[in-house]
Amino acid sequence: MSKVEKNTDELIGELCSDLDIAKPRCPYRRIAVWLIGAIAYLTLVVAYIGIRPDFDMQLMKSSFLFEISIAVLILISASLASSWLSFPDCFQRHWVKIIPVLLFVVFCIWTVVRSLEDGMKFTDGLHLVHCAREGIMMEIIPLIALVFITMKGHTTQPYWSMAMNVLAVSTLGWIGLRLTCSVDEMGHSLFNHLLPFAILAAALGLFARKLFKW
Repeated sequence: MSKVEKNTDELIGELCSDLDIAKPRCPYRRIAVWLIGAIAYLTLVVAYIGIRPDFDMQLMKSSFLFEISIAVLILISASLASSWLSFPDCFQRHWVKIIPVLLFVVFCIWTVVRSLEDGMKFTDGLHLVHCAREGIMMEIIPLIALVFITMKGHTTQPYWSMAMNVLAVSTLGWIGLRLTCSVDEMGHSLFNHLLPFAILAAALGLFARKLFKW
């Protein structure tokens, strides 16, 4: 070995001496643990609050089943996208975030159509405090856990990562509230179920870069 090569090896050794050995992590395994835990936690909260009394009747409505199905697909796809985004440059799989976004657009169109059909009525009044409190109960722990998982990664797209985190957890809360709240009008759901978490998402987005820096 020449003197130049030896000096180069020593320089590399000095630069890398403080680095820890990093092992590739499976994105599916990481998010599967969170998904199972989040669903189990949601089940416990729904059981504590109490399932809506007309749940068996809702299961016979195609509109309710379609809405829940879209929400479940958003939850799964956004969770997977969040996991992939935890890796630098998303492993060159930037398309993973397109799927939950498209599903969310479909969900928004569905919500607008339902709102127009209902006439944006609020026949049972506003339950902002009541529904928001239950929604936060359903979402706060899964959100903290998902943000922590993302922070353990090395995302190069912090705003997209936070968007996927909030989208996944907000959908989880939406599903939980639709299982416990017996008011089906979209006007009620938009104002009482979705608006508080949209504000929370906007607030968290401001700190995305600081939370996920590395």
